[in-house]
Amino acid sequence: MFNLPYRLESRKRTMVHKPAWEFILVACAFSVVPMLAQTVAKPADWSLLNHPDNEQEFPNFAQSLIEQQLNRHSDVLVVAIHAQIPGEDINRVIAINQAQWGKFLWRPSDDIDTDTAKTQRTVVQVIPATHRMEVHMPLHTGSGQTIATLVCVWSFKVEEDAPELLKKSQQMRDEIAPSVPSLARLLGKP
Repeated sequence: MFNLPYRLESRKRTMVHKPAWEFILVACAFSVVPMLAQTVAKPADWSLLNHPDNEQEFPNFAQSLIEQQLNRHSDVLVVAIHAQIPGEDINRVIAINQAQWGKFLWRPSDDIDTDTAKTQRTVVQVIPATHRMEVHMPLHTGSGQTIATLVCVWSFKVEEDAPELLKKSQQMRDEIAPSVPSLARLLGKP
């Protein structure tokens, strides 16, 4: 066990002077632990990956679907899937463009993405100041059950492009739906 660089005396933290190499050793240990955690093998019999009580499996099937859509539709800026992982009370970003992983992956969803799956309403946000458009749509299984929210973000030249971009977003959603039989499959291995 590491000797911490402070001790508790009369409810105050007092620094204990330690050689610099001990601080470096502790810092290195904290940077290696997450890397080791990623290499731990998971049991092959997990029926549902990405459960909140376990380390998240990634990439998941949802991420492979995102990659397919990005390859087919090079003009879309961002494609993301938000879902409620069984055992959690909130929705999370479970798949997104690789460039966005550090900022958004596993982050809790905002109200629009959470409500979209619950209400089954499509929300379109056209933002003229940035020439961006976001389409938040319920993602259904092949049988029609709503299991997640699919988000597509586009760049447009004029606002009149919005109906065409909405149509492209819906086509992407409809391409994905037949390959998703359940939330468990979406969260599972590719």
